[in-house]
Amino acid sequence: MVAELYPWPAVDGYRQRLTQMIGGLADAGEVDVFTLDRPGSPPPGPSPWPGVARTRAVPVPGERGTREWLGGWVRGDLPRRLLSVDWAGPLAELDTWAAASYDLVWYSHVDTWWPVHPRFAGTPSVVDFDNLEHLALRLRRRIPPRYPPGADTAARARTAGRWAVSRGFDVVDERRWDAVQRRCAAQVDHVVVCSELDVARSGVSNAVVVPNGCEPPSAPRADRTVVQGGGAPVLGFVGALDYEPNTEAVEWFVREVLPIVRSHRPDARFRVVGRGAERLAWVEGQPGVELVGRVPDLRAELDLTDVSVVPIRVGAGTRLKVVEALAHHLPLVTTTVGCEGIEVADGVTALLADDARTFADACLRLLGDGRLRQRLADAGAELFEGRYTWAGIRARVTDLARRTARAEGPAPGEG
Repeated sequence: MVAELYPWPAVDGYRQRLTQMIGGLADAGEVDVFTLDRPGSPPPGPSPWPGVARTRAVPVPGERGTREWLGGWVRGDLPRRLLSVDWAGPLAELDTWAAASYDLVWYSHVDTWWPVHPRFAGTPSVVDFDNLEHLALRLRRRIPPRYPPGADTAARARTAGRWAVSRGFDVVDERRWDAVQRRCAAQVDHVVVCSELDVARSGVSNAVVVPNGCEPPSAPRADRTVVQGGGAPVLGFVGALDYEPNTEAVEWFVREVLPIVRSHRPDARFRVVGRGAERLAWVEGQPGVELVGRVPDLRAELDLTDVSVVPIRVGAGTRLKVVEALAHHLPLVTTTVGCEGIEVADGVTALLADDARTFADACLRLLGDGRLRQRLADAGAELFEGRYTWAGIRARVTDLARRTARAEGPAPGEG
């Protein structure tokens, strides 16, 4: 396994998925794990999988500044993110650390495949795309400029100018990511995406589905109810708050959705959980908003929630937060983008809404109707148990790894 971050502790969605991919590989054979160790990462912890033979996390400096990558970007054909990390040190370390040969190399994201794959030419390989990066950039252009609270005309103009320049780079990089992803797929055995929708969008013939998942909650589903207690109702959002689609989602909900909800339910609270809360400091003073930030136990936080909301309007891939809501028996309101690639159905396992008025109305319906909350939560939990447990997903990875290493027949979900 070659990855962008050391997986343990699995403190975010990327590391959770990475952990489960490694677990699936460890059920197929011994695994060496080679990763970058970026500034600000938590101290490396032990592997939870006995099949992990060796691990190595190589420290790297922070990302290169614009001046360092701009010349290569102008002259070349790579997206700027692939130029932003100096791999010279990690590649030198890999040359001395790696075994002489492997049955399979699994790359977590194109970001690791691009610099590393020449070292393992001819070795069976899989790349976990996870997200389709060209699609993520296309949708990112929908996010408007984020003006600082109280910004004057000059500050707003500077912000708008930086936004326009960034989106100009995105237009070019969207095409470059599409080309790099196709080039990668042509040189490896399989690429992995999170849903059948992304298989179709990828435009490549060797894409395989390995969805995102979640661990089942400790409390049996039959013992859980979603009938609201006597306190103020809680709408909950969980996600990395320094990730732009999540930042935009929370700001949109606070500005446009929550005031409508509170006009009918003045006691309603909106709890926002996740790292990077400083990016959203302004929302803490808004009526009904509780900016919680990072928590040590997400399950305890979800137990406080009456309705999970996923007001995501941009982004690609699938959302762990949706699967977590299903797993924890929570009724869910989400946008169409928020649940893409996950088999929820409007009115059956969630309520879907894409504008502020209908999203608020959906929240109010659930807050006012305990039977509807229970019905959606029951159906959502059943969907989770059938399709999105990590144990089942690890089994897919194990099977894919064995088949790819032996080049034996089609992989599950291929094509």
